[in-house]
Amino acid sequence: MKPIKYLLTIFAIIVLIMAAGCDNQNTKTTNDGNTSTVQSEQQSQKVATTSILEDKPDTQKQTQTEITVYFPDANAEKLIAVKRQIPANDNKYVNAINELITGPANDSEGFTIMPKGTKVLSVNVNNNIATVDFSKEFQNNFTGGSTGEIMLVGSIVDTLTDFKEIKSVRFTLEGQPLDILGGHLDLTEPVSRMNDLL
Repeated sequence: MKPIKYLLTIFAIIVLIMAAGCDNQNTKTTNDGNTSTVQSEQQSQKVATTSILEDKPDTQKQTQTEITVYFPDANAEKLIAVKRQIPANDNKYVNAINELITGPANDSEGFTIMPKGTKVLSVNVNNNIATVDFSKEFQNNFTGGSTGEIMLVGSIVDTLTDFKEIKSVRFTLEGQPLDILGGHLDLTEPVSRMNDLL
């Protein structure tokens, strides 16, 4: 009898161990299943986020506006009209002058006329007159003769008067009126569009 009891006890222990093993396997499967569900949800969220980003419009493209700036040609005989894209939400007049300071992208667009180190401090429009305020380098670093002066003033005036709301341009230097640049043009009065250079 004792050996039978002993065998039954061992058999019962084996059955319990096997049952426990099956239980753990089920738990593992459930846990794995939960993990898969979580991963699946994360992937769905990722796809949704990507989709939102792709559907979002390109705001930078929408806020660009096209303007025309004018650079002197290689012979300093006329001004070349060049199209530029600038941010629409900033001061478009300052951006237009900054394009002149940056200069042409290649030789076919003309050449840079702005004196070295020039900065545009502000451009304000009142009663169709634009007052453009430059840093002192605009005058101090100007080295051109009469032709260079005409081309420089012409490129600024014709660029700004390309905006329909501007009819003429007044020049100031760090807040003070600029009457003479190189001694060849009178800048005491606002300068109108210089069509003869186009």
